[in-house]
Amino acid sequence: MKKILWIASLLLLPLTINVQAAGGYSIELESANNNLRDQESLKRGAVLFSNYCMACHSLKYMRYNRVARDLGWSDAEVISDMAHGLDTVTDNVMTRMQDGVALDVLGTKVPDLSLMARLKGDDYIYTFLRAYHQDDQGEWNNKVLKGTAMPNVLEGIERHSTPEEYAEAARDITNFLAYAGEPSKLQRLDLGWKVIAFLLVLLLLLYLLKKEYWRDIKH
Repeated sequence: MKKILWIASLLLLPLTINVQAAGGYSIELESANNNLRDQESLKRGAVLFSNYCMACHSLKYMRYNRVARDLGWSDAEVISDMAHGLDTVTDNVMTRMQDGVALDVLGTKVPDLSLMARLKGDDYIYTFLRAYHQDDQGEWNNKVLKGTAMPNVLEGIERHSTPEEYAEAARDITNFLAYAGEPSKLQRLDLGWKVIAFLLVLLLLLYLLKKEYWRDIKH
């Protein structure tokens, strides 16, 4: 009995960790409401990520040609709109910051964002981008991650756009990072429904076959 309880506690441990992690932020996370099927949002997010995030951050598991193929860009368009002619289409999406600069300027290493959406979730990224505020001394801080070394990169958009446009920019970046975390997610989900539908049809056929096979046999 003790062994069974021990195994059950191990199985429930990840759920406990997830619950604690979900409630570990100082503010309630906003819902990103992003849509991976919205290619225009993904394109805007890719351009915004290039303009506002790639000075520090990378997506080392992504190549420009993969982004182009999935988002409906040509190779020339992705190099023009996202790489700004600085990279080739087969290059990985890497930061434009030189090695060692982050430690000198920010005092810390800058994380790669390839899997950030899978690690933290879409709502975390969306809320984090919108949670910057200035304290009484006029210094920027973030309500989600207090003391973050990351500056408020969307400050210009927030100051010179409507609240709706600012929210859309944060959502587009979140959407793009969610795509980058799992580029084949939509294909996986679509295939999953097809597999389930196939299994249901197969189950029906097997049931009818069983009924036909036992029809003339008395029990």
